[in-house]
Amino acid sequence: MIIDVAKAAKELKIKLPDLITRPVGRMMYAATVEKLSIIGAGETVVLDFGGVKVIDSSFIDEYIVKLILDSRVKDFYLKLRNISPISEINIDSVFNSYSNYKETRLAVVREEIGKNNRFYIGPLVEHESDIMDYLRINLSAGIEDISRFSGIDFNVLKTLLEELAVLRVIRRNNGDFSPV
Repeated sequence: MIIDVAKAAKELKIKLPDLITRPVGRMMYAATVEKLSIIGAGETVVLDFGGVKVIDSSFIDEYIVKLILDSRVKDFYLKLRNISPISEINIDSVFNSYSNYKETRLAVVREEIGKNNRFYIGPLVEHESDIMDYLRINLSAGIEDISRFSGIDFNVLKTLLEELAVLRVIRRNNGDFSPV
């Protein structure tokens, strides 16, 4: 499912090109949750931010963070598209703050490479980042293949893959792993 965020904002009479404030985030979240009622388990939801220049930390907290937390419970994956450079910085800042204060990491996959030269936003460690890159290139791999590529101890790798799956930035498919 693709959700055109700018179109949804216009339908709610929210003035673009910026999406800011908690009330706007809450309105957008409610509208998006309504649309998500029809998705199937394991489906990927793409939030397309084309036409949106800036999203601030309050909006991110009320919209993106809540959708990520929902994805963990309702079994769907979230992916961002057309994120502006300033929005990427703001999302990363919110995710880092959230991770520090709530002791729960947040990360999200993006469709295009970002300013951070990664296809994700969030506080992943170097090995996790390498795993994400490997899966993006190879599309699917088992733990043995990833271990050979990365040189990471098998037991450490199992933990890293489990954490990435919990973060909903990779998929687990019958023992193999793939990118979102």
